[in-house]
Amino acid sequence: MDEDLVALCVMVGVLIVFPLSVVALVLGSVAYARTKAWDRARNQRTTAQESLLPTAQDDDSEFYDTEDEAEANERKAEESRDAMMTFGQKWRKEFGKAWKGKGMKQIQKEREREERRKLAKAVAKELDRRERRAARKAEKKEGLPRYEA
Repeated sequence: MDEDLVALCVMVGVLIVFPLSVVALVLGSVAYARTKAWDRARNQRTTAQESLLPTAQDDDSEFYDTEDEAEANERKAEESRDAMMTFGQKWRKEFGKAWKGKGMKQIQKEREREERRKLAKAVAKELDRRERRAARKAEKKEGLPRYEA
């Protein structure tokens, strides 16, 4: 009876602990990869600040609408808060984000943002096409008459 009880406790422990440890290991790996990328980018920004050359981040960005601008400002505020974090603090923050996953609101925002970008690209492409068509018409009107022999 005692051996069966011990075996049952061991099996239940393995069946519960093993899946949880696999999930924690995967999430920890994801958080570590994100934190390592953040640390690498932070180090590159530090070395880039020593350079006097202007970068693409220095220019004023144009936004499609106010939601994009608000999200960009929110992201910059979070980056400035993260600038003073240590590697371990950032890893714990990323682990929490990985554990929670993306919420439905975040997924919906990403879909809407992608749709707006596609629409903006299509509009820009159509405007370019119209400009080229107008330029061709103007060129035909101003061009030399056809050569007839």
